[in-house]
Amino acid sequence: MNRIVSILLLISSVSVLYAQKLGIPEIEYFNRRQYGGATQNWKVSQSENDLMYFANNNGLVEYDGVKWQLHRQVGGVIRSVKCINEYIYIGTPNDFGYFKYDSLHHLSYTSLANSEELRGLRDVWTINEWNDKVIIHAEGGLIIIENNEVLKVVPSISRFVSCFVVNDMLLVHDEQEGLMELRGDDIYPISGGGFFAEMNVSSIMSLSRRELLIGTMNNGVFKWDMNKVTPWDGSSNELLIDASIFCGTRYNEELLLFGTIQNGVVITDNKGELVMEIDKDKGLANNTVLGIFVDKEGGVWCGLDNGIARISLNNNVSFLTGYYNLGTGYVQEQYEGEWFFGTNQALYKITDEGFRNPLKDRDDFIKINGTDGQVWNLYKEDGNLLCGHNLGVFEIVNNQSKLITPSSVNGVWNFLKVPGHSDLMISGTYNGLILMQKINGRWTFKRHLEGFSESSRYIEWDDLGRLWVSHGNQGIFCLSLSDDYNVEKVRMYTADDFPGNSSLVVTRINNRTTLIGNNGLFIVGKNGEVKDYDELDHFFAPHQYPSIIKEDRFNNLWLFYRDYVEVLRYLEDGTYTKISLPFIPLERKLVTNFESVYIADHENVFFGVEDGYAHYVMQDHYNYRIPFNVHLRSFTGRKDSIPYVLLQKENGSNEQLQVPVYSFKQNHFEFKYAASFYGDKAVEYSTFLSGVDNAPAGWTSSSSRQFTKLREGDYVFTVKARNRFGVQSIPLSFKFTVLPPWHRHVYAKVAYLVFILIIAFVVTYIFNRRIEVSKQNEKLKARERYKEKEEHLTNEALRAEKEMIKMRNDKLRGEMKFKEKELAGLTVHIIQKNNLLSELQGQLKRIKRIKSNDESDRKIDNLIKKIDKDIDNETNWQMFEGQFEQVHQSFLNRLVEKFPDLSDKEKKLCAYIKMGMASKEIASLMNISTRSVENNRYKLRQKLGLQSGDDLSEIITSI
Repeated sequence: MNRIVSILLLISSVSVLYAQKLGIPEIEYFNRRQYGGATQNWKVSQSENDLMYFANNNGLVEYDGVKWQLHRQVGGVIRSVKCINEYIYIGTPNDFGYFKYDSLHHLSYTSLANSEELRGLRDVWTINEWNDKVIIHAEGGLIIIENNEVLKVVPSISRFVSCFVVNDMLLVHDEQEGLMELRGDDIYPISGGGFFAEMNVSSIMSLSRRELLIGTMNNGVFKWDMNKVTPWDGSSNELLIDASIFCGTRYNEELLLFGTIQNGVVITDNKGELVMEIDKDKGLANNTVLGIFVDKEGGVWCGLDNGIARISLNNNVSFLTGYYNLGTGYVQEQYEGEWFFGTNQALYKITDEGFRNPLKDRDDFIKINGTDGQVWNLYKEDGNLLCGHNLGVFEIVNNQSKLITPSSVNGVWNFLKVPGHSDLMISGTYNGLILMQKINGRWTFKRHLEGFSESSRYIEWDDLGRLWVSHGNQGIFCLSLSDDYNVEKVRMYTADDFPGNSSLVVTRINNRTTLIGNNGLFIVGKNGEVKDYDELDHFFAPHQYPSIIKEDRFNNLWLFYRDYVEVLRYLEDGTYTKISLPFIPLERKLVTNFESVYIADHENVFFGVEDGYAHYVMQDHYNYRIPFNVHLRSFTGRKDSIPYVLLQKENGSNEQLQVPVYSFKQNHFEFKYAASFYGDKAVEYSTFLSGVDNAPAGWTSSSSRQFTKLREGDYVFTVKARNRFGVQSIPLSFKFTVLPPWHRHVYAKVAYLVFILIIAFVVTYIFNRRIEVSKQNEKLKARERYKEKEEHLTNEALRAEKEMIKMRNDKLRGEMKFKEKELAGLTVHIIQKNNLLSELQGQLKRIKRIKSNDESDRKIDNLIKKIDKDIDNETNWQMFEGQFEQVHQSFLNRLVEKFPDLSDKEKKLCAYIKMGMASKEIASLMNISTRSVENNRYKLRQKLGLQSGDDLSEIITSI
């Protein structure tokens, strides 16, 4: 039976299409540059601490979920590894033993091959646990170990090719004798076991308590019912013969995993029907699988001939990406027994049988001729399949496409039937709307809708027959159409009409036209009014509404956010429940702003992703609450050569056998930790250091933390981890001690105490001595106080005398002011007198001119002389001079001393100027004219030696 026939049998035998994953699970690949070992990896095992171990050609490779580490304590190739309790047993050519973490949690190796006989058993290929014993399978025999002591060696008859523990039996395949069983401490033939002589038995798995499935490298798979051997009638057997089985294991009660030399991993069900094939073309990076192992989370680890891979077979999501080369997925549809995929490259189709074929390849997806370019939407109904394309609308018939719109139509986003008119349909385009009509069962282009030319990606009808159009940048338009479907009225809603919302999108939820904003939902009522729609608000966090909501035919609501998707599952009672965890594998893979979902049935959902499509199987229930551990992978202080390690056990317990103590000089610490959760890398950590942190640190993806300059004391560092499913590990705590610096050490404190006592004694002695001295000094201080008091009294007397002098000066200043007033009065009196006399003199002169009597003239002359004498009386000047000197003491003396050649008349003039008198007042006092005063002032300036710009009054005042 050739491979093609087996595929046809496989297809015909599958009764339920969507029970299987139609895509490829996520595969994570690690190359030798990452894990640091050789290319070949043989066996895989997981410890009770959840750490992963790989038998590598360069040593034992350890992986904690964050960091890889290669242990080279055993030189050469390691062929096998098996974790049993706290021991990690390994086998190499001519050696076997175990790794174990010591009291400091450092991994060290102990060899159990302590004799030449044991070291001569050649390559160790398998290690098993059986009846509380460890069975080491080497080519030359089976080594039975109990409590890490070799009890017995069961030699091979020719060469032991393989060894398996299944259904509590330990079966060993001898190259010459075939399949045999270990009972007690010896091997015995089994019924039908000789059938496998000269074969290479590479896997044995249980089908039931009475039936085993035995895989061989070159002869396919057989069933053994404890009595006879028959070929396995599974349709995948021919494929497995060509693939060359190298290893195998059960995945669960339904699936069998085969690691092959030629075809990577082949997955079948119990009946032998092929479920999936994962090879190099489909992301495995290498077709030769040397070891296969299922971890506690359900992930499948593969030791490859070139690297290590982990297949997320436990995820509900698989992918049609990469290998299938479809491009970015935008839309998907089933039509007349075929699947259609619209991408950024073209429209592809595949038959229903081909799509569910586990061996489908890229050539099974056929590109529809003429559809090269961007596909936006697909619309199907009986006898019609339309493709919305960036070039317009294509009608799809068989493998051909026919453009049914003119060149003026660019970019058709969608298709929306006209209510009440089954033969009419409106589509949104890059530049407005078009109307299509069905004629004779075929859709044809009718015309553009006039009156609106905006891009119309989302369109929906409301209950009043209006068409709502959402534009990503401008807002939402409400269009009222005429009877002939032209746009009569346009009302535009912007973000200002919905405060706090932007990027509004129109959709339909529960048969109601709904507007989606980033901060709320709004519905269009039956009367056309827009109002809040808060029935779903409790499902959304504030300001975290989805960018688009799509309702499927089962009334489920698919919520698309920027980087992830959720679903509100519709329940029988009309309520919803939110589901998000199964879609975590889709995070940051969806096509942003162009998210698409296709609901095939109740169990199968498809999403468009950046590199193709994703398939979600609802019935494949996965436990998202699997517990996991967090480990302290490295703790070092300054100058530490070997780090401390603390591993958390399966039940979350940990035992720190030694508390490290550090001197204050080593006060620089670094913690490195890792969570042994392999299903997702987005693990976050929260840490707390007692005595330093007030509260646990916030969640962060960083897997290390450093501390410096800690005070002396005992510290406890606690770390916990959580994955994206919300599961938190049990906290792990690590203790350490920091010694104080030398100046705060206990010995230093004792020295400080002794020193303080000595100081106290010295101080006491000095204090007593001071008392004696103080008595002698007290007398001196009393004398000093007396002197100070005496000085104080003297100073008081001086201050009193100073006050007296001040009072005397104040009195003199008062008297001077009085004299100034008296002088001013006298001056005024002289001026008034001289003025009166001058007036009388003038009258008498006039009388003299009138009368002729000589006697009268004589008397009048005498009177005039007397008046002249009185006007220029020197006595008046002397009185004035005396008063002037009392007011302005020594002015005249300074004047004479500075200018000795001044006449009396010039001295008078200086005195009057000193008093600030005007020329007219001076003329009256000196009984001369004003002009004479000016002449005298001019002569005075010459005597005083003044220049033309000098002020006479200012110079005299300054004397």
